[in-house]
Amino acid sequence: MSKDPRQQRSRDRRDALLRAALELLAEGGAKSITHRAVAARAGLPLAATTYYFESIQQLTEDALQLDVTERIIELHALVASFEGSNAEAFAKELVRGLMARRGADLVAQYEVYLEASRNPALRESVGVAMHAFERVATEALAWLGAPHPERAAVAFVALVNGFAIRRLAHPLPAEQEAEAMFHAIRALFIAQIMDDDEHADWDARLREPLANRPMR
Repeated sequence: MSKDPRQQRSRDRRDALLRAALELLAEGGAKSITHRAVAARAGLPLAATTYYFESIQQLTEDALQLDVTERIIELHALVASFEGSNAEAFAKELVRGLMARRGADLVAQYEVYLEASRNPALRESVGVAMHAFERVATEALAWLGAPHPERAAVAFVALVNGFAIRRLAHPLPAEQEAEAMFHAIRALFIAQIMDDDEHADWDARLREPLANRPMR
């Protein structure tokens, strides 16, 4: 059954507005999202923004949702592609995938996060986005064999976000960043798959007094 051309045209116009909003977010932050600016960037009449979106907040929230949805699809595909492989190979490929993401896409995502710290009305949408990433992390960690994947998911997503912010603000050489991220992900995973006795042993070691040595 063929699609209704009018419905497809409507979807395309709405998608163009959302992608225009993401571009503007990356370039100038949330303050750059106006009806006029978004319509101009999308090459559409000014009335198009108010036709598809009740407010600038809805436009911003829907733009974030589009970005999150596409990112989750990519992450699910990555997990599926490594079925039957091993955790170390998966971590290396994950690092490559994370580092390949465009800087502009990252900026747009974190601009919405930052705006939510100033605008409580956005916090629910940002929370939904973060929980979506944490669900994917939980599924991946469970697939890799972590007995309590939900415990590590929040830390895993926070770790990835931290490296992304570092890359935007003060990037490391690509090879150095990839190595640091890989070892951080690997260490987090190792901590999740240790049994109770191993955890107890490490807890005891971490409580031991530090060796007497001069501070540098």
